[in-house]
Amino acid sequence: MEGFIMKIRIKKVTALLLSCMLLFSISGCQKKRTAKEVLESSLKQSSKLKDADFSGEASYKIANSEASSSSNVTIKMNFDTKLQTVDKDQLKMSMTSTLNMLGQTMDMNMYYSDGYYYMNTNGTKQKMKMDIAGIQKQLQSTTGQTSLPAKYYKDLKLSEKDGNTILKYSINNDGLNQYVKDVTSQMTTVTGGSNSIKVSSLTGTKTLNDKDLPVKESIQMVMESGDNETGSITLKMNLTYHNPGKSVTVTLPDDLNTYQEISN
Repeated sequence: MEGFIMKIRIKKVTALLLSCMLLFSISGCQKKRTAKEVLESSLKQSSKLKDADFSGEASYKIANSEASSSSNVTIKMNFDTKLQTVDKDQLKMSMTSTLNMLGQTMDMNMYYSDGYYYMNTNGTKQKMKMDIAGIQKQLQSTTGQTSLPAKYYKDLKLSEKDGNTILKYSINNDGLNQYVKDVTSQMTTVTGGSNSIKVSSLTGTKTLNDKDLPVKESIQMVMESGDNETGSITLKMNLTYHNPGKSVTVTLPDDLNTYQEISN
């Protein structure tokens, strides 16, 4: 009897060892993803998001350089943004920001609801009609974010830190041209709405969680005039995404009906 029990125990131990060996063999044979695969997965996962809650800080360094003189102006901005998709054709947004320029501070609260973009700038309340595509471009220009497809990314590098995936990248020339079309024409605060802006470089770093969703992102972009004028604008942006993938509720102020309508 004891010999029979011993055989059963040996069989169980052997089965357990074989299972462990098989598990480690499968794990060891799993293909490690390339940087391009991680990028494509991240862009795909981000495109599925309906809501977003993120904050950030940005600095715009404007450098003018001529033969006789040179000058630098730095604009700094902090912002906190919430986006809620009500349904396929309705979006709510709440964004608070503070702009510091030339020793002056400007507090701005921006909202979007029912096809209107609302702005409260130091107590001056205005609104204008804007479709969802328009508000998306406005957000891109304010936050420096890009929704460029994977084909425009280059110099991809992967690393790991604190359980997250770190993806560094830069944007190729075709992507820079597309970025100008998508975003810079909306940057009225910094560029005056000029369409003659040339983006000479755009680099960034994405910190991704285990679902390939960004939890942090840093961006650096250099813009120059397309009219052979001297000078450049360097944008540096740091973004933090709060609970990516989770639902967000946007609370709007009660006095939106008091905002004065203006034309685009």
